[in-house]
Amino acid sequence: MKSTLRLILVVALLLAAAPAVAGKGGPTVEGFWGGAGHAIYPDGTIAEIVEVDASLSQDGYFFFGEASFTVILGDSDPVTQDAQMSGHIKGNALTGLMGFCWDEAPACAGAGVFEGKLSGNRLSGTVVDLTDGSTSFITLHRTSID
Repeated sequence: MKSTLRLILVVALLLAAAPAVAGKGGPTVEGFWGGAGHAIYPDGTIAEIVEVDASLSQDGYFFFGEASFTVILGDSDPVTQDAQMSGHIKGNALTGLMGFCWDEAPACAGAGVFEGKLSGNRLSGTVVDLTDGSTSFITLHRTSID
């Protein structure tokens, strides 16, 4: 009885520690995502990110895509900003760069660093914008799969 319980425990620990495989059979971020968030600037100014729409593609452990952010800063009118991103998936953790492209790669400029966590159809993460110094927290939900 004790050896059976030990065997079950060892198998459970091995499965929990096994590396996840991105893509088929593993975490996937491919598809369309929507959500919102908020940001803070170095001077303490808060911005509301009222809408985020993202379209992501995936190739194994790597992903890339585009996003549109609608931001309200104080009493100003909403401003929409577009960005491209690319990154890496390890388990359920995502890391990468966000920026914009003038034309096609490699004519791109990374302007932000992000890290996130995938949990089913929910993606949450932090973006540090190296251009304006803001730090944003965004939560997205999958709206559909490509």
